[in-house]
Amino acid sequence: MGSRKKISMQQIADMAGVSKFVVSKTLSGKPGVSESTRQKVLLTAKQLGYYKEQSQLHKSSEHVENETPSPVKTGFILVVMAEDRNQNKQSTYWGRVLEGITKEIQRNQQKMIIITELFELSEIVKMESLLGIISVGYLSTEVMVDLHQCNVPMIIIDHEDPLIAADSIFTDNFSGMFKMTNHCLALGHQHTLFVGDLHFSRSFYDRWLGYSFALEKDSLYSTATPVKRGLFFSYDDSLFNKLKEWVTEAKEKKEAFPTAFICANDDIAHKMIEALAEQGIHVPQDCSVTGFDNLEFSSYIQPPLTTVQVLKELIGSRAVSKLMWRIEHPEFPPEKILISGELIIRTSTTKAKT
Repeated sequence: MGSRKKISMQQIADMAGVSKFVVSKTLSGKPGVSESTRQKVLLTAKQLGYYKEQSQLHKSSEHVENETPSPVKTGFILVVMAEDRNQNKQSTYWGRVLEGITKEIQRNQQKMIIITELFELSEIVKMESLLGIISVGYLSTEVMVDLHQCNVPMIIIDHEDPLIAADSIFTDNFSGMFKMTNHCLALGHQHTLFVGDLHFSRSFYDRWLGYSFALEKDSLYSTATPVKRGLFFSYDDSLFNKLKEWVTEAKEKKEAFPTAFICANDDIAHKMIEALAEQGIHVPQDCSVTGFDNLEFSSYIQPPLTTVQVLKELIGSRAVSKLMWRIEHPEFPPEKILISGELIIRTSTTKAKT
């Protein structure tokens, strides 16, 4: 990953959605900070690479099945990622997940091999030394089946395949987007639009379901039935131009323009804000925009982005701790682990105009 610049307390505060004073008190171990806030600050600091309080941070990430390094034999853990524009080691999201995997494998005194496409595995490692496999993000069914045939424990991050019986690790995407949509509804936004590619990942689809469920639930208690719509452009290099075209056309129509764009991730939200700005539509004065993932840039763009915190390094480390546990307990059925995320409220959202 290369060396990184020293992380400041202000950066941690921006990412965690708290004040610099709260970060200072938390990292110095002083009282006066609630336990939930303390946990959030410590985990955020860990994700950003603030290693000064490493021992304290480690205590905040409780690995139920694996508090201490596993006594399993020494060997290799194979980490498999797709080499895709939005899903690779260089991305701000997946790179952090991979950092969590790497640190936890090192803590367990094991070795790892990372591949970005399926080679002949026997040419890479001695199969008898392969302890387990962690797949990261979307991989084709063909690749998943080939990996599963290695007959070692397998953990799947942010993906599921109906042909593969294995443990999986996800952010609780449904609940995170449900909370985000409810936040927008509470601000009076009855004309919202979900923006995301439902075929890009299981996470994006779960976020759409959380959005839809929040609107359906609200309509049971509200006299004004919310408008449920989605903007489902492919998440690729053409996305920004497609958003610009849509905004241009929508602005020219006489029908009501959405008051809030609820986006599947921070990158899409950033592109949405820029596409709106090119047509003279300002956020949040004219409409609100939200993201998901709490990537580092989300607190520095203008306006700072309301989003959902995803503990990326924790997802990676949790996958390793689960693999260590699974190696010792192969008899238990596969489990799906959901890691909760919190709303980070910033200035890209405000009350809807009446």
